[in-house]
Amino acid sequence: MKKIYISGQITGLPIEEAKKNFMTAEKEIMENGHKPINPFRVSPFATHKNWKDYMKDDIEALINCDGIYLIKGWSNSKGARLENVIAESLGIDVYFNGGML
Repeated sequence: MKKIYISGQITGLPIEEAKKNFMTAEKEIMENGHKPINPFRVSPFATHKNWKDYMKDDIEALINCDGIYLIKGWSNSKGARLENVIAESLGIDVYFNGGML
């Protein structure tokens, strides 16, 4: 079983739409026998946090994973693009929405 970090667009989407996208990916990862690491669970919404605070939490979670799962629309997100670069730089497996896990 691999730990797979979910990465995708949050900023710029209605929060409920973003949550739905991440929960759908979480379910797909579990159905493929892996443990999903969902940013919505890593760092729940808090009014005192800014983008940088969330990214610090998320990057810490990412570097402890075996793979990153880039969901549809990920390239529209500055944070997801950064997470992809980090994953590739560290040799973390990269999976794309709809691809093989």
